[in-house]
Amino acid sequence: MKNTTKITLAAILVIGAFSISILTVPAFAEWDKFNYPEIQGTIPISSGDDFSQKNTIAMSVAMAVGENSVSDGKAMYAKLSNVNGFLVHKVVLITEDNGYYRVLVDAGNGEALYVSDMIKKDYSNKKASNEKYNEKMKNYYKGMTDEQIAEKKRQFKEMGEAYKSLSIQDRAAMIIHFMQMKMQWDTMSEDEKTQKKTEMKQMFQEYLPLTLEEKKQKLQEYIKSLN
Repeated sequence: MKNTTKITLAAILVIGAFSISILTVPAFAEWDKFNYPEIQGTIPISSGDDFSQKNTIAMSVAMAVGENSVSDGKAMYAKLSNVNGFLVHKVVLITEDNGYYRVLVDAGNGEALYVSDMIKKDYSNKKASNEKYNEKMKNYYKGMTDEQIAEKKRQFKEMGEAYKSLSIQDRAAMIIHFMQMKMQWDTMSEDEKTQKKTEMKQMFQEYLPLTLEEKKQKLQEYIKSLN
């Protein structure tokens, strides 16, 4: 029972923190569609290789390299990937005004192999890639007054701020745990997934109204529980 609660809480924290500050940003919707320029890494990779076995750079280090490569971005997410036949950490950095950068960090020596210009999307044009999310949010806000919607958006934003307040090491720990949770999720039956979604929704509703400082404290407490 204790493990189930921990997994559920982690999912809620990730969903809350990522939902506004990360997943709404096109950097993630287009994660695997972006055509990166030719790079020369230090770890050649082939289809079927175990990325984690070949990687020598901690995710937190790759995120730090990403932040040091730009002037105004915070590393919000990273993952090991095969780009042009080389193993790299793909790092996405978000700016205060919701622009973003893409950085490729060599998984062998930690060198920044590619740093994009700051990318800013025009949100006035709803693209097909965002339609599913837009529909979900429309249904979520259905029946709420303008004041209630504004309050929910404020709460969502605070969850993102709570996540961004974590150290790079703690953000990396959350990302890694989130990836492990996703692997667990993929092995669940449909009934187990339905039950888990219900539990997450209930706990998410309890977490949202907390103050920003309380949200930060909850995240810190959860990170400590992972150690």
